[in-house]
Amino acid sequence: MKAKGKFLLIVLLLIIVISFPGVALAQFDNYGLDAEGRLYKGTLDNWDALIKGLPPFTYNPKGTDIIFVVRKWDNLFDPMLQGNRPAGTGAWQKVEQWEYLSGNQLGWTWHLDLEVVYSPENPIHGAIVLPPEVIGGFTGFYGVNYNEWLEGPRGEKTVINDFSINRSVIQKALHF
Repeated sequence: MKAKGKFLLIVLLLIIVISFPGVALAQFDNYGLDAEGRLYKGTLDNWDALIKGLPPFTYNPKGTDIIFVVRKWDNLFDPMLQGNRPAGTGAWQKVEQWEYLSGNQLGWTWHLDLEVVYSPENPIHGAIVLPPEVIGGFTGFYGVNYNEWLEGPRGEKTVINDFSINRSVIQKALHF
């Protein structure tokens, strides 16, 4: 009976590890970057420090007036981290940002979710064209999702921007 219990425990632990490989294997550096997983979780200040080669800043995860960032991208987008053109059409990046506000907005949280797709040859109809000065001097970037809102201390929500386009429109432009 003891052997069966040990076996069951080992199987359960194995299932947990296999079920959550991203959590089990994530290797975040002092900035908040998991380069292998193409994932960043940190502050906007530390993202800027990472890109500029500066040391990371310490911060309070519950602090006010700090912009927190979760950024995810695909392998085609990797060259953008060094300021180079993406490796191919369809490169994408998703970003979530939030900031716990202070002053007369204490208790409120600002949120921004956005997604950018690279399509240098074919426009993505209905998407937001990003000017070259916003995206490192490159053309062909489109904002396909841009949602911005404020959330109050009692869960109230004030929408500032609510924009997204249908995935089929994106796919048609990329496979034209």
